[in-house]
Amino acid sequence: MNGIKKKQIGMWIIVIVLIGASFGGGYLLAEQTKETVGGVGLTLVDAAGREITIPKTPERVISLQAGTTEILFAIGAGDTVVGVNKDGAYPSDYPPEVENVENVGNMVSINVEKVVALKPDIVFTWKYFINYASVLEEKGITVFAIDVKTIDDLLENIRTIGLIMGKLPEAINLTKEMQTKIDDISSKIKDLDESERPKVYYELSTKTCGGDTFPNEIIYLAGGINIYGASPIRYPIPNYEYIISENPDVIIISSANPSSIEEVKNREGWENINAIKNDRVYEIDYHYTNWGPRTIQGIEQFAKWFYPDLFQV
Repeated sequence: MNGIKKKQIGMWIIVIVLIGASFGGGYLLAEQTKETVGGVGLTLVDAAGREITIPKTPERVISLQAGTTEILFAIGAGDTVVGVNKDGAYPSDYPPEVENVENVGNMVSINVEKVVALKPDIVFTWKYFINYASVLEEKGITVFAIDVKTIDDLLENIRTIGLIMGKLPEAINLTKEMQTKIDDISSKIKDLDESERPKVYYELSTKTCGGDTFPNEIIYLAGGINIYGASPIRYPIPNYEYIISENPDVIIISSANPSSIEEVKNREGWENINAIKNDRVYEIDYHYTNWGPRTIQGIEQFAKWFYPDLFQV
């Protein structure tokens, strides 16, 4: 029995034991496929609802999403990454080793010729951009769609990528470490009344974040109340009159936002907002809200800004 086959059968034993506890329903295990060349295959349902068969542990990987790139390196699969997205918004630029990896464009504008030349076993992309990757599938390349709206989604995503890459133990250890830090924050704020929780306005560039978004989840886990959290629109265009009326205690702008802290502080009519009066306007590195392992650092930073007495800055 070859090494790959042994490894994958062992992985399946782990999966049978852990799947109920580790996988909440986003990426469902569809079936163990029949024996294929190279070992026992794996069939998963990706975030786009498609059954994707992965015949062997990938040895050459392309990531079109920065958070996924970070996950691959964090679980010890960085040596398999042969191409990443370096163009457009939210490029893969961490860890430093990514600098030496080929640029294949981005999720919308994929350099198809370069991707084909790199001969990937699998390409990871964002669910919402799966249509742009159809040209790769037409050329016989396996494309796996991901999606992250909550921290639970992120932890599940890490485990799924670990499963695909033959790094499930490493992925589980990483998610346990992340969950421990989340639980530590939760334990310090769990007894706070809603009146003690700061109202928060979070600004991307021309938009903010509604309830069904990852930044909203980060704000919530850190103990804040997103003033746009009840919005049915995922990324609404902010209304200045509404923001003034809500009077947020904290304002956070993403580093991807062209506006500076000083520009925000000097906006007409904002001078009486609590966050402005009390000098609680902050900028967060967008990498810490970018669907990867460093999201935990983002939650920790938000908690320090929200509750400086509970979390030492």
